Amino acid sequence: MKYLSTRGGEDDVSFTSVLLNGLAKDGGLYVPKSFPKFSFKDLKNLSHMNYSDLCYEVTKSFISESDIPHKDYKKICYETYDNKFSENIINIDKLSQSENILNLYHGPTLAFKDFALQLLGNIYDYILKKKKIELTILGATSGDTGSAAIYGCSKSKKIKTFILFPYGKVSEIQRRQMTTFKNKNVFCVAIKGDFDDCQKLVKDFFNFKEKKINLAAVNSINWVRIMGQLVYYFWSYFKVEKNLERISYVVPTGNFGNVYAGYISKKMGLPINKLVVSSNKNDILTRFFETGIMERKETIKTISPSMDIQVSSNFERLLYDYSKSSGLIKKLYRDLGVRGHFSLDSKLLDLMRVSFSYGRLSDKETLISIEKIFKKYRIILDPHTAVGYSIGQAVLDNSEKRIYLATAHYSKFIDTVRKVIDDQVLLPPRISSIMKKKERFDLLKNNLQELMEYVKNKSCSSRQV
Repeated sequence: MKYLSTRGGEDDVSFTSVLLNGLAKDGGLYVPKSFPKFSFKDLKNLSHMNYSDLCYEVTKSFISESDIPHKDYKKICYETYDNKFSENIINIDKLSQSENILNLYHGPTLAFKDFALQLLGNIYDYILKKKKIELTILGATSGDTGSAAIYGCSKSKKIKTFILFPYGKVSEIQRRQMTTFKNKNVFCVAIKGDFDDCQKLVKDFFNFKEKKINLAAVNSINWVRIMGQLVYYFWSYFKVEKNLERISYVVPTGNFGNVYAGYISKKMGLPINKLVVSSNKNDILTRFFETGIMERKETIKTISPSMDIQVSSNFERLLYDYSKSSGLIKKLYRDLGVRGHFSLDSKLLDLMRVSFSYGRLSDKETLISIEKIFKKYRIILDPHTAVGYSIGQAVLDNSEKRIYLATAHYSKFIDTVRKVIDDQVLLPPRISSIMKKKERFDLLKNNLQELMEYVKNKSCSSRQV
């Protein structure tokens, strides 16, 4: 398997280079040059596997034997999804004949991003030991990526991790999961700005020509993040649909990585009907699907902060998949950078709408959604999952079988949940324990040079041994 850049500047790139580079040298995103295809017979064979075996079978084609021998990669899959991940790796709540909730919050940080970042961390560790090199990881988070990256990648002594988060714009528990983590090789950096500012700093850092450190990414601009998220689409499909009929997935999303993984799963042969893009007031994706115009507006602070995003990085991959034109991608993203918007040909937009539905939800409606499902099922949803639940009910036919992705445990947004649920809502032990711990982070301006100097100084200091 080889990879290329969506903007045409790189071709025939190895998996190891994709892993270690994160962002392509021309500013584009890496995508595989081809995708494995699973027939109905293949799907039947996959349907009885445990999570570790399924991970191996679904993702092994993206990794060449010359990068990681497949016997070693299988061990990595088993090491990732063992009891250290969670006693209950993943499960489903069945609401009705047509409605199911996929609970993706059983990992170390109680968020769906653990699934990919635990795998990514173990792959990093394998490659770094093999190549005998050290690495500096740089990532931006709107809430959950930061702690998941820290817990996933800090196991390797060959990695220093820098996580940027928007100051005052993540939940207290999301922040504390990052800032109370004790490891001398982990640095949490609050940026005076919003998530899009943090994400831009990361991309600009990667694009800077004279950086003198081995730099890699943990955001979903790194293809391996997407690869790791494919697996739970396959796993959940087999648990819900026994006759290999088409079903839909409802995905709360801001950066488009999670729902893009669903699209790739469909491309690989999983019988998916619609992927429902669920937005809060920061509805850049919903607006695009409605109008064909991608326009960055002011980011609005909401009660579903992980979706408070106005530049959805992974959308570039989807545009490339439909257009197969690196020239078009360069033009569109040049327009977005210079003018703050671009528009897409209506024919391409219509093709996209075949696979995607979309909707938005206000904060008030989100609270109503949390209250509604608690009263009906005694299930507590986090605000992001609540956004998806209401939008899925609005845009899908009542009889259409669907899976709602529960992207985080409600306790990460406990103050919001307590606004509408009168019952005593308790924090799980792993969350309540961090409330008493001392926080450690640095506050920087939204300035690339200041960030580069900070990372350079910390990266050059003695490493933890």
